[in-house]
Amino acid sequence: MGSPLKRQRDAILERIANNTKSVAHVDSVSGELSASSNSLHIALVEFEQDKLALKELASISQKIDHKRSVLIPKYQPMVEAYLESGENYENPMFSDLIVWLFDVEEFETAMAWCEQAIASNIPTPERFKCAWPTFVVRSVFEWAEKQYKLGQSFQPYYDIVDEKLESKEWEVPEKQYGPWLKFAAYALITNDDGKVKPSHIGKVEDLEKAQALMEKARNVYIKVGVDTKLGEVKARIKALQTGNNL
Repeated sequence: MGSPLKRQRDAILERIANNTKSVAHVDSVSGELSASSNSLHIALVEFEQDKLALKELASISQKIDHKRSVLIPKYQPMVEAYLESGENYENPMFSDLIVWLFDVEEFETAMAWCEQAIASNIPTPERFKCAWPTFVVRSVFEWAEKQYKLGQSFQPYYDIVDEKLESKEWEVPEKQYGPWLKFAAYALITNDDGKVKPSHIGKVEDLEKAQALMEKARNVYIKVGVDTKLGEVKARIKALQTGNNL
């Protein structure tokens, strides 16, 4: 079932097709379409006012809570109606809500909408000065680091983004991709106390994966800073394979 906005629009278009093209009828339909355009304009004005009010909140946590509890529920139905319409134009509500969904960690919808924005060549909000892949990698990376420090999983979203980077469907600056790979490597050689300790890892497979990731990270971005841990990983692999210095 379509959204109320889409059903209203479809009803107007159906009446255009079924009714006679009298002057009165055309004027009536034109008036309704004009009212629809005016409604969108009013909604966009209100949206900008809500964004200004958002800036007045003192803390990041207050802003995130306001996005989650007030702004996203208010504007998400409008964005869904826009997506259902199949129209392709730069819609500031759409772009900003993608960002807000990442902010509140609603990644499933955020990722799906981001894919649609990329497919439709709709850019990020102007203030970001970057493409969607760069924004998404940064957002997911920051979230994954937080999850990692809490000892919690950062899947499946890390792997979803990583596959796009690995396949080169998405490309980001080397300075961003190198640390992304380093993070994945270090996660494999982290012990139960949350310390990056290759000497505490007993699975050669995990160590070899970490080695490959660190070598790739260094090739991507020479200043990534993995040399010490890479040496420790190689030493640990050798120790496990030979049975010496365990």
